[in-house]
Amino acid sequence: MEKLPTILIPPALQRLTPTERLEILRQTVRPVGIHHSAPKGHSETQFERDLWQYFPGKIYTGLLVQRSGLQQPYVPDFAYIDSSVLHIDIEVDEPYSHISKQPLHVLDCPKDAARNQFFLDQGWVVIRFSEAQVVKTPASCCKAIAATIASLTGNNALMTPFRQIPTLKPERRWSREDAQQMADSAYRDSYLSSASQPEPQKKRRRQNQANQSAAIANSQLTFYCPICGEAVRWQGHYVQCSTCGNDQFVV
Repeated sequence: MEKLPTILIPPALQRLTPTERLEILRQTVRPVGIHHSAPKGHSETQFERDLWQYFPGKIYTGLLVQRSGLQQPYVPDFAYIDSSVLHIDIEVDEPYSHISKQPLHVLDCPKDAARNQFFLDQGWVVIRFSEAQVVKTPASCCKAIAATIASLTGNNALMTPFRQIPTLKPERRWSREDAQQMADSAYRDSYLSSASQPEPQKKRRRQNQANQSAAIANSQLTFYCPICGEAVRWQGHYVQCSTCGNDQFVV
């Protein structure tokens, strides 16, 4: 992962025709529920609007992907899901924490590598962008996503809205030393915008996403309480652990 965007394709999908790929993609492990209050990076609210502009109805946030034998699932920054066949984990990588100033997502980060491998093993495609890329050139980031989808599905019509959009320029992934220097110089402040979405539009979009995400989590799914680890069955509208009463995990 020396450069961003990082685009990772499950090995089973390589050197196959689009039709053969779709057959394999149907075996992708689906999300198991919705995070009640998934954390968001500073840049993700705006990028969410950009993703919705180009991929309406196919972008989800807060989805839980259960790890076998572990209580805590993974939660993609964004998930692109098309007819429950093609699943893409879209990640936005910041160079350091805004609060602690600790380096994040550095070159050869074992935590990121393990996360990537997990999603690939489940049949997901993984695309990672830098935070600077999604803030400065969001349309080009969306073009990179569309190009990946087109190459996997054979649907080149997806590229039509991007004819006038520049191709995303690769960015070198930072080392731990690079990230610390960026933290010391407040590099993230140089591109992050404080512009916010008008409240009525924000509420409508949040409600639409909640409705669509709920459709992903159907009545046959099982959740695992992060407090006591007890298995909890999805009840169609609300989940609460009957053992410890925890209700802050999924809705």
